[in-house]
Amino acid sequence: MSTSAWISAATGYLMFRVGDAARDRIEQELAQWGLAGKELRVLAFAHEGACSQQDLTRLTGMDRTTMVAVVDKLERLGYARRERSAADRRKYVVAVTGAGADALGAAAARLAAAEAEFLAPLDADERRQLNGFLARLHAAHDPACPSDDHGI
Repeated sequence: MSTSAWISAATGYLMFRVGDAARDRIEQELAQWGLAGKELRVLAFAHEGACSQQDLTRLTGMDRTTMVAVVDKLERLGYARRERSAADRRKYVVAVTGAGADALGAAAARLAAAEAEFLAPLDADERRQLNGFLARLHAAHDPACPSDDHGI
């Protein structure tokens, strides 16, 4: 088997290429809201309940510097704001605004449709299997993987 044939058939290579294609599609869909995938992830976690940037860093696996930039961008877009924590006034939490909730809802609906289009070559059972395999790999290899994965 030639080297190029071996690489092209390698599971890791295929996952990398499919991941790139999926990420490109996600970024294309999110552009209309001024968002990238990392901003959507932060918005989704923060929407479940105000979280500190430290909590969001742990949940998303992003580093602190990236998280600051992401929250700054979400604030500029009017999708989130930093507020004092009611539980600990020394801390700030990231809270989603009404505009952020609207953008998140619209983006989630559009991404669900885009995902269905992207996964159209697979039938419903194959999609469930793929999701299960990926969730297991994610949990096994990502220590930041939340127990209640949101699929984002």
